[in-house]
Amino acid sequence: MSSRLLAAALAIAAATLASGANRPARPARTEPAPERAKAAHERTYEALKPSLYTIEIHSGNANAKSTLGSAYLVSREGHLVTNYHVIGSYVDDPGRYHLRAKSASGVLEARLLSFDLVNDLALLQVEGAHGTPLRIAPKPPQSGSAIVAFGDPEGYGLALVEGIFNGYSEKGLVDRMLLSMPLNSGMSGGPILNGAGEVIGTNVSVQRESNSLSFGVPAGKIAALFRTKPLETDRKALREETRRQLALLERETTARVLHEFDAMGEAVVRVGGAEAPRPPAFFECWDDSQLHKEEAITKSVYSCNLQFTPSVEGLGEVAAVTIQVEHFAVTRNAFGFFGWLPQHATSHNTVSAIDPKGENFSPPHCAAERIQMDSTVWTATTCASSYVEHDGIFDFDLMATSVSRSDDVMYVSLQMSGFRLETFERLARRLLERVRAAKKS
Repeated sequence: MSSRLLAAALAIAAATLASGANRPARPARTEPAPERAKAAHERTYEALKPSLYTIEIHSGNANAKSTLGSAYLVSREGHLVTNYHVIGSYVDDPGRYHLRAKSASGVLEARLLSFDLVNDLALLQVEGAHGTPLRIAPKPPQSGSAIVAFGDPEGYGLALVEGIFNGYSEKGLVDRMLLSMPLNSGMSGGPILNGAGEVIGTNVSVQRESNSLSFGVPAGKIAALFRTKPLETDRKALREETRRQLALLERETTARVLHEFDAMGEAVVRVGGAEAPRPPAFFECWDDSQLHKEEAITKSVYSCNLQFTPSVEGLGEVAAVTIQVEHFAVTRNAFGFFGWLPQHATSHNTVSAIDPKGENFSPPHCAAERIQMDSTVWTATTCASSYVEHDGIFDFDLMATSVSRSDDVMYVSLQMSGFRLETFERLARRLLERVRAAKKS
């Protein structure tokens, strides 16, 4: 069904361009649907091929590449749109890497003009570009509409993939298009087109362990790339721009997360014999319950995380928050149970002792303390690792175990990447104040 819909849409668009919108419509062609689909795809492929590029990041060897992605032409001045993560290694170390754009007409050196960490976009420019710039769609597509995407999967060559636009994700703080289509590595940065051949988005990622769930960046995010002054491309300037965008992302994410947590009021979720504050709707949450018969322990788990958090070259995910609340109840051998708890807590620790060698992260600083919140006493360990080149930004890991009761325990884990100390302290305090033994029903 999707092939027939797409073929019809592309055929209508092609006929309109060829004959003019005010001319009488010609009689419909009666060739079989598979043949119409084939012809439409061939026309689309050949028409767009000169406007599509493969982006290669090289470290000096002209015959090899370090990173590969896709891009597409959006202006007669040679502007190309791609993903930030395609050119991230160049942003991180422009002295080591350089950019190259390949198309059907040849190989061109590319210059970075701007990038957007949050939306995972970048704007490049090449001289001597051939092909017709792709038109940005004037309005968002309708959910359920047929689409095609282009890119260079694994560097094997230009590929066209059919799919369906399913609207936008309801999770996360970053806008993402939901696509039913099998994008592959190397297609990142390629265009997503509607039936009229207009750009509605940019390929960005796929769902792991999924055959056909992929994601795109809405085309409306492209305009901002042109509104900034072209970047200087030395290491100092690119680090400063990365630092600026990280700080802005942290402030905006903090304001949104804390505001939405406050808006939830006293809403709670039940986690076994405990209750915890209900996270805002843009968190993706899961729960589980397990019975360990031999140990006579019942374990209940509630975990939540932000979706589509940006990644920065050399730092990994930033503006990332993961919350986990667990409740353990034991019916016998409480002494052995409490002896096992410290080991359980450290199993959730994600901050490792990395030797920074003057690079991305400092070794973590960890502190243990005993905290009382209302009637609950917690033993808590907090580890923080700073971003060496981005002052005031840290990765945090909180592990807290309640020690107020003899036959059950609550456990809280809070992991945050790319935040200030103030933000971490506010969210950690809110969790420990609001995680408590559930009221008897």
